[in-house]
Amino acid sequence: MRIKEAGFTFVELLVVITIIAVISGIAMASFSSTNANARDSKRKGDLEQIRAALEICRAESGAYPASLGTAIVCDGQTYLDPVPTDPKDGQTGFGYSYTYVSPTQYTLCATTMEGSGETSPYCLNNP
Repeated sequence: MRIKEAGFTFVELLVVITIIAVISGIAMASFSSTNANARDSKRKGDLEQIRAALEICRAESGAYPASLGTAIVCDGQTYLDPVPTDPKDGQTGFGYSYTYVSPTQYTLCATTMEGSGETSPYCLNNP
């Protein structure tokens, strides 16, 4: 008579490993989507912060700055330092762009939005 040894069979282990792999794949896809949406929210918040500084600059100096550097400076007064950067700044296709149109008009854009339902570029125009 054969004595049955305690343990798992190869098939049982294979089934468990497959189930764990499927659950991990689903979790990773969900996590990736959540991160993309979080970065998009940060982009929108950054653009609003830059817009607020630009509006204060125009209210006090009468014009928007011709360009943005690492800080928003008008007539020697600093309004935002440092200017926020894209969460994926440094990677190709990501960043913020500021287009000076006239002393009373500009366009501010996040060049790439990652989340579903978002359009790229996401732009804010002055009122």
